[in-house]
Amino acid sequence: MTTLADGPWYYQQVALGFNYRMTDMQAALGVSQMSRLVEYVKRRHEIAKRYDELLVDLPITLPRQHEDSYSAYHLYVIRLQLDKIAVSHLQVFEALRAKDIMVNLHYIPVHTQPYYQSMGFKQGDYPLAEQYYREAISIPMHPTLTQQEQDFVVECIKEAICL
Repeated sequence: MTTLADGPWYYQQVALGFNYRMTDMQAALGVSQMSRLVEYVKRRHEIAKRYDELLVDLPITLPRQHEDSYSAYHLYVIRLQLDKIAVSHLQVFEALRAKDIMVNLHYIPVHTQPYYQSMGFKQGDYPLAEQYYREAISIPMHPTLTQQEQDFVVECIKEAICL
């Protein structure tokens, strides 16, 4: 690491790497999952809709989907409205992890990575990406997420932001 970590999610890209190889086994697994794609995306939409309903009154910004698009909801990213809560982004993240909720942060702005800073990019070049990074937390989203698990995630978010 060239700097201190911002939190448990932190990583650094110090060199540019390429790896375009896929094994035959990975390809076979991918092909076998294609038959479930429509079902998985439909289920993710159901989970996203329920998250939207359960989280709407909290001081967080929910993901939006443009009317001309159709998200697969690979991730469900909430953004903390930090000016409306008394705890930090890191505190909320760590509180959720302490409850065994596998939240993460997707993604660290690429221009803040050491590799790109060596090319002349610097903090402040993309303020909206940096603001997103300060606020974003990816909460659990997968086709097998149950309503009980979803309820637990939401209750823990409420506790973490001190409501």
